[in-house]
Amino acid sequence: MPFFSLGGLLILLLQFAFAAHVIRTGRSLLWLLPIILLPVLGCVAYAIFALVPDMMGSAGARRFADDVVNMADPGRAYREKKRDVEMVGSVQSKKALAEECIKRGRFQDAVDLYESAMAGPIGAEDTSILNGMARAKMLAGDGAGAQAAFEKLKAADPAAFSADAELDYARALALQGKNDEALRQFEAVLPRFPGEEARCRYALLLQKLGQSDRARSVFREIVASVKGAPSYYRRRQSEWVNIARKNL
Repeated sequence: MPFFSLGGLLILLLQFAFAAHVIRTGRSLLWLLPIILLPVLGCVAYAIFALVPDMMGSAGARRFADDVVNMADPGRAYREKKRDVEMVGSVQSKKALAEECIKRGRFQDAVDLYESAMAGPIGAEDTSILNGMARAKMLAGDGAGAQAAFEKLKAADPAAFSADAELDYARALALQGKNDEALRQFEAVLPRFPGEEARCRYALLLQKLGQSDRARSVFREIVASVKGAPSYYRRRQSEWVNIARKNL
């Protein structure tokens, strides 16, 4: 007969995990007493009063909660953030509403909110707002305005000119018909961009420019990239893989 039953072993593992969490997060060591002396009740209490509040305070948990709220009432997040702008009018409230506008396809509204946020001294120094405004302008079809904003962002803080920003910069160039520059920018970002979106947009531009053989070669690379890949990666890249397959 084994020394520990399966249930006993699981409880023991939870005790070790929760004790380590107490120490790692700097919580009161008094938590160790119920975890060690009352294994089941102590672990349950720690999960309810320590772990769950931590999880609900995380960015991921907040996004999940927002998604649930939006499914129940699709306009609620927008109304709440709009009310915050009307009542508070802070830089952060305008930024939050601008992000919500982008989710809803209200790109020009997002541009206006970002520009308003940048009008003050605090917003003018916030590169995340400049990045958001550049993206909103690109999505609104203002390629020249987006290009200027992205170049300003890169000059202000090269570290803030992320792979996502580089991809949007390439798209802004393509919007203006600056195709050679756009192709070079796509080629520069491809090695650094996670996922298949950059390669897919690059191939679509090649196809648009009549470079069909090169485009098909890139589309084949995209399809091949998901063969044998983990299921979560295939799910995340399904939009771009489907586009690639349709163009082969």
